[in-house]
Amino acid sequence: MRALAHPTRLALLDHLHTVEHATATECADAVGDSPSSCSYHLRALARWKFVEEADGGVGRERPWRATASRIEFGSEGLESTVLRDELLARHQQRVRNALRREHELAPRWRRATQTSSATLELTPTALEAFGERF
Repeated sequence: MRALAHPTRLALLDHLHTVEHATATECADAVGDSPSSCSYHLRALARWKFVEEADGGVGRERPWRATASRIEFGSEGLESTVLRDELLARHQQRVRNALRREHELAPRWRRATQTSSATLELTPTALEAFGERF
């Protein structure tokens, strides 16, 4: 969990999940931090195998990519609770941003876009299967 304890690292992972790869400078523009700070945090994320160097470039022009499309962690302990709270806040902000920009979508995408509220009542086994599938 320490790898994800810094908000910049979560922002970097969010960005790298939306692009094929990016340099520290490109990441800095995307997350609103300095290239040197992003380079430091990218190297830290690489130590914990959340990101890796992509082909080409050296130094700050070295591209990075995410190694997985999602983050998973257990539900035990304070670190997990803090991380879950931060991830939930980031997700809520992404949803708000998407809703604000919905009018920019092509008509077909606007028709397909849905906002709903539902409660799933699942057994632990069904919930595990749901998590594995999605």
